[in-house]
Amino acid sequence: MKNFIFTFILFTFLLTVNAAQFQLNKRAITFQVCSPDFTSEFVNATIGTDPPKAGNPESFNVSGTLTKCNITKGQTFLRIGYTDFSIKPIGDYYVQNFTDNFKVGTPFMISASNVPTPQQLPGQYIIVVDVGDPTRDPNKPVIFGCAFAVIGGSSEEFFDIYKLI
Repeated sequence: MKNFIFTFILFTFLLTVNAAQFQLNKRAITFQVCSPDFTSEFVNATIGTDPPKAGNPESFNVSGTLTKCNITKGQTFLRIGYTDFSIKPIGDYYVQNFTDNFKVGTPFMISASNVPTPQQLPGQYIIVVDVGDPTRDPNKPVIFGCAFAVIGGSSEEFFDIYKLI
């Protein structure tokens, strides 16, 4: 009987230790600067659900202080997109225009609720959030600020693949 109790306690302890290990591996989504050689500035972004659920609308808060460009009401946009590791879009980009003006050096904040999440998400993907102006060249908008988050992989993995593209 003592052996059974000892084995039961040992088995319970091992299961508890293994469960705790997996809980520690869960990391919150952290947005970071798009690339060291990217000309845009970093914007802070947070997401409502971590990680996002495929097919469910998501919410984002984006803030920052741009030091090179003004944000113009009705012209400057917030754009949110999902891509795979080869930078191919997954679904359509979400675009929302700013409803206020912000001068260079003035902190801004914009919220986007009801942002569509693609119906299917791969095991590894990237969420890109940027602030820009489409009026200078509609085919290639000027990006003022940018941030991205890697889900299901690491930033190092992404940058290694990105260098090959």
